[in-house]
Order: sequence, then structure tokens, then C-alpha cells
Amino acid sequence: MNDQKENVAIFEEYFDQYMKAYMTERSLAQIEPLLADSIFAFGTGLNERTFNKQDALLQFEKDIEAAPDRIDIYYHHKHVHLLDPDNALGITEFDMSTTIMDQGLKINHLRLMLVMHRACDRIEIAGMHISLPTQVHDEDEVYPLKELEERTYVLRNMVEKRTKSLKEAYDELITIINQDHLTLLRSRHYFEESLLKEQNRFERFKRDYVLMLLDLDDFKIVNDQYGHQTGDEVLRKVALTISSQVRTTDIVARWGGDEFVILMPETNLNTAERIGKDIRMAIEAETYDIELKITLSIGITSAQTHHPEKECSMFESADKAMYRAKKIGRNQISCR
Repeated sequence: MNDQKENVAIFEEYFDQYMKAYMTERSLAQIEPLLADSIFAFGTGLNERTFNKQDALLQFEKDIEAAPDRIDIYYHHKHVHLLDPDNALGITEFDMSTTIMDQGLKINHLRLMLVMHRACDRIEIAGMHISLPTQVHDEDEVYPLKELEERTYVLRNMVEKRTKSLKEAYDELITIINQDHLTLLRSRHYFEESLLKEQNRFERFKRDYVLMLLDLDDFKIVNDQYGHQTGDEVLRKVALTISSQVRTTDIVARWGGDEFVILMPETNLNTAERIGKDIRMAIEAETYDIELKITLSIGITSAQTHHPEKECSMFESADKAMYRAKKIGRNQISCR
């Protein structure tokens, strides 16, 4: 037990060393010796993915050049989880604030996870993921631990498969990243890339498409009364029910927590509303191993009816429509 505590303390010290080099000192020279030659790194942007030390250092260099000043951080939590004597996960949620071009910048609830590996007489970072918070709506909504658990699952697999070739590890990791571990739907990452491609196609060819946002009504009550394991089972059944109602060309993904999204290429608002009605009725008619009634509210928007000069994004438009559905009584569909 003492050996384990000492081992955790060593990895904690290394974790703090990385945070100091990256956040406080903003020093590429201090970051460089901390990284493994083969490092999987995923940032907040789609272009912030690297699979070797050289590319990772280029990303760090760009980041430091864009914001060279010290970054102050406030930890909400910080934890080192020992996988085995030579591998550990460092997980933290924190707020950050800094100054860029004389303008103050603050981002709350960033999440960072490091895979730390002991190689001979040194520790090195073999994997990293940093992400912005999952969009949540109510102030009392719980922090989306499921996303954190999924990242742990990804990185644990990276560690366990470290003896594989980089190509094999990359192919397996891409499969994991593109699928939601709990529901087996498409992941948020996959959906965001698909949505970007569909938007580009709309801008070029004016091919209409629809974005549908689905949010379970009062799902927090399910977790509070029956526990998260039962809540997970409900989410899996909801995911299967939604998938059974859509077409093969539609992309269904778990956005996070109890939110789901559907991308419908070559679809108009009337068709989407009909499919949304089928989904809503199927969810309501489904049987669950709890006494509570499971329903969802749906917001729908199409590329043709969306007005970018008035809306920040298609997702925001669908989100507002979903909120309208909740305000008018829940278990409803709203289009905009």
C-alpha cells in the first residue's frame, strides 16, 4: 500500500510539473522533455490531433505564440489514477484565465487528461486530451462525468495496446473515438465532423439538410431515484429506439449526458418533423424497468430555414427550438 501511495505521489509530481511548464511558464523548452516520442494528443479543435512528439510540439508552439502570457488556473478537482506501477492517468477539471493582446480571457471547466508512462528511469506523457465543457443547460444539472469516463476508456486502451504498432493503435483509437461507448451510437466528435461536411455541401450545392436535437425530459430524476446504472440502461434503450425510427442515411449521435442529435441529409423540415413525431411516440410507448414515464423534447431546424445573420449556428437554432418544446409542456416537437 505504501509503495502504491509513493508511486501515485511520483506521478502527481510529474503531473504538476507539466501543468507548471505548460500553463504557468508557457515554456516549450520545459514541455519538450516531458513528452514521449509517440504521443497521442487531442485538443479542442478538429485540427488539434497529433500522433508523434514533433507534431505535438508544433501544436504547443502555436498555442504559446498565440497566448504567451502566464495562464492562471483554478482546479475544481485533480486526480491521478494508477493503472499499474508504470502507467497512470492524470485527470483534472479547471478554470483558466490569461491575457491575449491586452484582452482578458477566461474559460471555465476545461477538462484535461494525461496518460503518463514510466520508461526506464523517467516518466513521460504518452497521451493527452483537453476539451471544452459539454454543453449543459440547467444550473442544477450534474457535471457530465460520462464524457470523462469515455475519455478514460479511450486512454486506458491506448496504454494497454501500447505494444501494437502505431498504425494498429491509431486505427483502433479512431474506431473508439467515433463511437459513443455507452450507447454505441456515433460519438459527438464524429457528428461534429459530419455536420461540418454537410454544411459545406449545403453552401456549395444548396442541398437542404436538417439538424434535430433531442433531450430527455427530467432525466435527472431517473438518476436521483434509481441510480446512474439504471439511468445508463434507459439511455441505451432510448438510443436503440431512436435508431429504429430513422433512415439509413441519417446520422444519430449522443451529444452528451441525456442529449442526442440527428443529422438528416437531403431532408426538408416537413419530413424531419414527421420522423421526429415517430421518434417521440416510440420513446413514450417504450417500456422501461422503472415506474417513471420517459419522454423527450425535440428541436428541429433546417439549413434552408436557418438564418445565419440572426443565429450563431444551426445547433443553437435547434437548441432554442428544443427549449421552446420544453416550455410548452415537454414531450413536444418545435421547429424553427
